[in-house]
Amino acid sequence: MSKQSSLVKNTLIIAFGKLSTQFLTFLLLPLYTTYLATSEFGTVDLVMTYVTLLAPIITVSLEMGVFRFLIDVRGDEERQKRIISTVVRFTACMLALATVAYLLVWSFVNIPYGLYALGATVAVIMSNMFLQIARGFGDNVKFAVGGMVAGVVTIAANILLIVVMGIGARGMLTSTILANVACAIYLFVALKLYRYIDFCIHDKKLLWQLLGYSAPLVPNGASWWAINAADRTIVAVFLGVAANGIYAAAYRFPLVFNGLFSFFSMSWTESASVHINSPDRDAFFSRTMNAGVKLFGSLGLVMLAGLPIVFNLFVGTAFREAYLYIPLLIVGSFFNSIVGLYSALYIAKKMTKQVMNTSVIAAIVSVVVSLVGIRFVGLYAPAAAMTVAFFAMAVYRHYDMKKYIAIRYEAKTFVALMLLYAAAISLYYMNTLVGNIVNVVIIGAAALALNRSVVAVLWRGVLSKGRVLARNWRK
Repeated sequence: MSKQSSLVKNTLIIAFGKLSTQFLTFLLLPLYTTYLATSEFGTVDLVMTYVTLLAPIITVSLEMGVFRFLIDVRGDEERQKRIISTVVRFTACMLALATVAYLLVWSFVNIPYGLYALGATVAVIMSNMFLQIARGFGDNVKFAVGGMVAGVVTIAANILLIVVMGIGARGMLTSTILANVACAIYLFVALKLYRYIDFCIHDKKLLWQLLGYSAPLVPNGASWWAINAADRTIVAVFLGVAANGIYAAAYRFPLVFNGLFSFFSMSWTESASVHINSPDRDAFFSRTMNAGVKLFGSLGLVMLAGLPIVFNLFVGTAFREAYLYIPLLIVGSFFNSIVGLYSALYIAKKMTKQVMNTSVIAAIVSVVVSLVGIRFVGLYAPAAAMTVAFFAMAVYRHYDMKKYIAIRYEAKTFVALMLLYAAAISLYYMNTLVGNIVNVVIIGAAALALNRSVVAVLWRGVLSKGRVLARNWRK
């Protein structure tokens, strides 16, 4: 199987599973904005923001280390067992210490939904660790099914706890805990992880190697948090949690973008790690990066063209202001996708310190822009801060990676995207019936034209799978 075909196959498998968590949970947005107050939704969003920050700090990002190191020992069960046992034992110890420390702090400091935040942190760590082990094994099917399990449980629990039982924010947080626990249990059984976990195994040399790889990803994760989520804290402090609820609703739309990119990113990271030493890597990486820019640049355009038509279906009346901030967030998500394309190359080369350095620079830019602008332009400031930060990081990583891998872009692609985004955003804010129809037609045609080669590869993949299924059916 060619590199491109393998990348497409893995992307489709991952997408199949992640659709359940990214999009089925997105469909819960009308439920949240109907049954939760803006302040309640804003508080829950803030709690989950800190869960996202704490999880990689507690684990020292070893979930990424276990993924990368397992790639190098596929087929060697004994070495797999040594890696997994070492990581799980260390993570269990860190979780125990973190839980004690958290409970001590909680006894003196009033933390909203404190026990729910602790439960969510533990559950997220468990599911993330097992999901990355599945990826390290190359078992993307079980990875995908784990995502489906989490998605189904999230939806069922939210409907039961928020709509039927009416317990609001606590129901939303409980749903998150249950979904991640269900995902972790499924993967533990499906991957037969009990065969790979032995708490008597503790390879100190291996642990230091893993920590040397993963530790730089902790400040990197904190930097991502500053870019993506410190703005929530700034908004809550300067404008209040109700404003944070508005911003959180706006941010749900670019999360769809980020979710779609994550399908590709996970497969791309694995493919880059496997082929990092291939003789034709520069050509392969350049083709993939160009295709990624076209594909995800077009995705942002399609979202901008389509959102004016469907926005009111997803957002309650109290949250309608969120419409104003979405274009900046989507442009920021596009720049974030370019950053993510480079992240795969850094991870493939095990250059996690460079990942950290570039992320810290962007985090500083984001916080400064948010703090300076929020008093003058309100919620536009954090949205603009995200866009500026990811743009700066994308440019920095491009020139930094040129030292190691020759990535060549098609300049005309960036010119075309720039003009199309200017047109799409203008029509988005006009928000007239005729303008929206024109926007959908122009952007739809342009997206197809830009991605002719990608569409052709995907179509061949679908036809190939269809023929295989037909043969199996006849048998």
